[in-house]
Amino acid sequence: MTTSLSSSEADRTDRQVAQRSTSAPIPVQTTIGWINYLLAYFHPSPPTRLQLLLLKLAPLGAFVVGAGSGIIDPKIGVAMVGLVAVIAITWTHPPMAAYIMLALAPLIVGLDRDQVIPILRPNEALLIVLVGVLSLHWLYESRRIVVKPNGVDLTMIGLVFTGFLLPLLTQTIRLRPLGFDDVLYALVFVKLGLLYGVFRYTIRRPEHVRAAIGFSLATASFLGLLGLADSLNVLDMAERLNPYFPNAGPQADDGRGAATIGNPIGFGVYQGINAALALAMLLGGERPRVPLAAAALCCSIGVFGSGQIGPALSFIVGLGVLALVTKSVLQLVRWSLPFVLLCAILITPLISQRVDGFGGAEVTGATRQSIAEAGGQDESVLLFEANPGSSWEVRLYNLETYFIPEFDDAANVMWGVTPQARVPSPLEGEDFIWIESGHLWLLWSGGVPLFVAFFAFIAVGAFTGRRLANSHPGPVGIVGAAVVAGLAMLFVAQTFDPHITLRGTADVLYPLAALMAVGRTSRSWQPPDIPATSTSSQQRFDSRHHSVPLIERTVG
Repeated sequence: MTTSLSSSEADRTDRQVAQRSTSAPIPVQTTIGWINYLLAYFHPSPPTRLQLLLLKLAPLGAFVVGAGSGIIDPKIGVAMVGLVAVIAITWTHPPMAAYIMLALAPLIVGLDRDQVIPILRPNEALLIVLVGVLSLHWLYESRRIVVKPNGVDLTMIGLVFTGFLLPLLTQTIRLRPLGFDDVLYALVFVKLGLLYGVFRYTIRRPEHVRAAIGFSLATASFLGLLGLADSLNVLDMAERLNPYFPNAGPQADDGRGAATIGNPIGFGVYQGINAALALAMLLGGERPRVPLAAAALCCSIGVFGSGQIGPALSFIVGLGVLALVTKSVLQLVRWSLPFVLLCAILITPLISQRVDGFGGAEVTGATRQSIAEAGGQDESVLLFEANPGSSWEVRLYNLETYFIPEFDDAANVMWGVTPQARVPSPLEGEDFIWIESGHLWLLWSGGVPLFVAFFAFIAVGAFTGRRLANSHPGPVGIVGAAVVAGLAMLFVAQTFDPHITLRGTADVLYPLAALMAVGRTSRSWQPPDIPATSTSSQQRFDSRHHSVPLIERTVG
């Protein structure tokens, strides 16, 4: 009798553990099955009474708020309905905050400040709302503080400190002018820290990691095709997007795609990191393979659709690093052959347009002075038409003329010049000259401390990602491999622009870095209200959830 009771209790405990912490079945062969596979993670545990009440009242609240706001302005009504829905969904299931940022932020990040919301970009306002909801949820549900930072956490704290607090403090101590723009540029590091914290706080299980990957790839695939249409100006897409998401180029149809990111350089690296993520999923044996292969193809096309040399070069380096980490060089080479053929058909005209003029006459300062006299948009168009490949000469001229001389002062090397990544332009019709060297910008903005913090983030993140790729199966190891490739892309792209804070790049890389922390807690995680069971029960649980690491699965 006693033995029978113990057996039934152990079986019941196993079922509870399986309901709370297991991953969905791997064999999913159809697209519908993959969608159900993804949606299964939205409610891993039974909702509380308050969550059920919120779910029942959310539609009514959204209707009342939307109807009231719609009387003033229909657009405001739609926005308020979306806001209520985001708050209700996030409160009910906190990991949705991470999914929303991955799926929605890249679609609105290109909207300028004051275009929709005063001072803030819409994605920044969305992040603040989500942080507020999660904070209130923590106050209501937990109020516990458990501090167990890992190496990546510490490097992120270092980036926020050396990129935000320290520059503003040293600027004040040195009695240097500190304007509102300086504070805004420094606050970008706080935004990145909050973004990292949202993922670090909400994503706790491997199944959550897999769902986050799905949301990121879905949005990136759509933007990859949209960016290609933007760069080739299919259906006048460049002119259609430019009023809402200006691509920071000299003219709307200049062969540089940015989709909704609003910056072709950041867009290219964003697509490259997501392409590496999709390829890592395929190499890790995830299913279904056809949608993942389509996502890898769309994102890879998006890299070259950006029309930028820097992202394309960093993408090639990132693929090489991914092949080394996963030991899949030959496999990636075989997969790349159809892509190269497709590029020859679709992207060759775009590449020829972008490299045309590299052998032309250098755009000197005198030429720029004469072009600047045209003023406004005409100046940008004339500069681009003078030599489409002249951006490298212009970059070098600006660095040597306006930025490098500031480092003759040793104090500027040590503590930085200003948090802004730009200087006022002395030329009429041109507001600012931007620093187009990311590594030099680190010294310009935060001095040696920020420079060291950046390299520490790269080193610790790459080491952690490689370790996870070798030791953790499933989505956590996949993210680890993708982060190593993404950090390689960041390091190369940083040579040309400050990608460490650039929209697009930052919107995907820091969330992926936060997801790696799941590998530290997933194996030792225990449901909070279920006591430890017998050894045989725990062994049965472990046997179901530990498989071959990513690298071994790739080779085998």
